[in-house]
Amino acid sequence: MVLLLGFSFGPASAQDIFYSREQKFTFQNSDFNVVGWSGDRLYTYRASKEGYYLDAYNDSMRLLATIALDFFPQKIYATRFYTTDDQIIVLYQAVQSSQVVQYAAKLDSRARMLQKPIALDSVKMGWLSADRQYYSSAMSGDKSKLVVFRLGKRKNGRQEFSTILLDNALNVLAKGHPFITSQDDFSLGQSLLANDGSLYLSGFNGSDERSLSGDAWLFRLAPDGAQFRDIALPLGTDYLSGLFMRADDNKDQIYIGAFFAGRKSGNLDGIVYAMFDRASDTFSVFKKIPFDDQLRNATDDRNKKKAFNDFVVRDLIVKNDGGFILVGESYYITTRTSIYGPGYGGYYSWYNNGYPTSSTREYHYGDIMVLDYDINGERKWQNFIRKEQYSQEDDGLFSSYAMLNSGASLVFLYNDFSTSKSTLNLAAVDISGSLQLKKMNPGRSAGADWLPRSGKQTDTRELLIPVLRRNSIGFARVVF
Repeated sequence: MVLLLGFSFGPASAQDIFYSREQKFTFQNSDFNVVGWSGDRLYTYRASKEGYYLDAYNDSMRLLATIALDFFPQKIYATRFYTTDDQIIVLYQAVQSSQVVQYAAKLDSRARMLQKPIALDSVKMGWLSADRQYYSSAMSGDKSKLVVFRLGKRKNGRQEFSTILLDNALNVLAKGHPFITSQDDFSLGQSLLANDGSLYLSGFNGSDERSLSGDAWLFRLAPDGAQFRDIALPLGTDYLSGLFMRADDNKDQIYIGAFFAGRKSGNLDGIVYAMFDRASDTFSVFKKIPFDDQLRNATDDRNKKKAFNDFVVRDLIVKNDGGFILVGESYYITTRTSIYGPGYGGYYSWYNNGYPTSSTREYHYGDIMVLDYDINGERKWQNFIRKEQYSQEDDGLFSSYAMLNSGASLVFLYNDFSTSKSTLNLAAVDISGSLQLKKMNPGRSAGADWLPRSGKQTDTRELLIPVLRRNSIGFARVVF
C-alpha cells in the first residue's frame, strides 16, 4: 500500500486472533506459504513428501477444504501465488529431466482448475548452483497483468534476460530477450510491474543490497519486451545502499528510498528520497537528506558515526501530502569458525539442520527505525522500536517482523528475544510518532513458534502468520 491515509492508531490491545487447526509438517523437508483471500476463502499452501496442498479457511480460520494440487509434478523448486477476487494464479518451477520448467495455472476462488497448466519457459538446470529460484515474477497493481522473467547469460558486459508478459487469463501478450549492459559485480534489486505492462527493475554495482555503490539505475522494459532503457540515479560523488522501490499507478510514479554515504568505505550519512515520473521518464524529485545529531543520538548507538551502518530500507510509505515515511531495520550476518562446530544458539535450535560444520552463520536482527518526513524533506519525527534477535544457521527465519499498514495505522509484530523465553510483541506508532508497545498473549498457540517475517497482510486490518510447533504447522489470523 502506497498512500497513508490519516495515519492514526487505536489501543494496541485491540486485536483478535483466530487459529487454524495444526497440520502435520516436517520443517526440514517441507514448504509453506501464505496465499491470501480469493472470494470468501482465505488460502494457505503447504508441501511435504505426501503432496502439495491448498488449505481454504473462513474468517474464523475454520478449515473449509483441502485441495490437492495433483497437477504438480513430483519435484518442485519454487511456487508463487497471486490472488484476485475470483481466481488464483499459480506459478511453479518443476524439475523435469535436466530442465527446470516454469508453469502457470489458473484456479477459481474454490481452487478448481480453470484451464490446463501452461509451460511458459524452460532452462537447463545448473548442477552446481545452490540457488533454486530460476524465475522471478511480478503482478501489476490492478492485477490485470503478470510478468515472468529469468536471467540469462552474462557475457561481454551484458546481462541477458528472457521475459514473458501475460494477462490475468494467462494469455501471452509479449515475449522478449532484452539485455542490460553491466559490470561483473552488477546486482539486481526489486522488480515492479506497472498497470500498462512496463517492467521496472532496480540495479547497482555490488554483491548485495548492503553494498555501497557509486552507480545505481532504474531499468524500464516497455510492454513489448524489446529492450531495457536504463535511467541512472543522479548520485553525484556519493554512494548508495539499500535501494527500495514503490510504485503508484494512480500518480504514474515510482518512489525510491535508500541510504547514502560520502565515501565508498565510509559510514552512512543520510537517506535518499526520489520520485520518478513515468510520463516524462525523469526524476521529478531527488533528495539527499543527511542524518542530523538529534537523529544519531536517538539511535542509542555508542558510535554515532556508525549508528546507521547496519540498517537496510524495508519499506517506503508515501503520504497524501507528498511527505513520506521510511522504515528501516538493523540487520547483519556474521560467520564464526570453530573446530567444535556450531553451538546452535538462539531460541529455535530445534529447527536447525543439525549438521556440525566448522563454520557457523549467525543472524542478527536489531531495531526497527521509523522516520517521518514532510514534502520538503524536513523530518517531523523519528522512532526506534528496540529489539535484539539472534540465531544460528536458520536464515533468521523467526527474526525480523511483520508490518501492517491499513491506510490508517502502522503496526509491527515481532518475536522478542530479550528474555529467557521468547515472547510475541506488538508495536504501533501514531501520527505524532509516539510509540505504543504491548506483549501479545498468543492464547492457545502458547509454546509454538511464530514466523512474522513469513507472514502477509491479507486485508486492510489483518495479518496471517505461520505458526510452527515442531512437527506441525498452523496459521494465526490477527485482526486489528
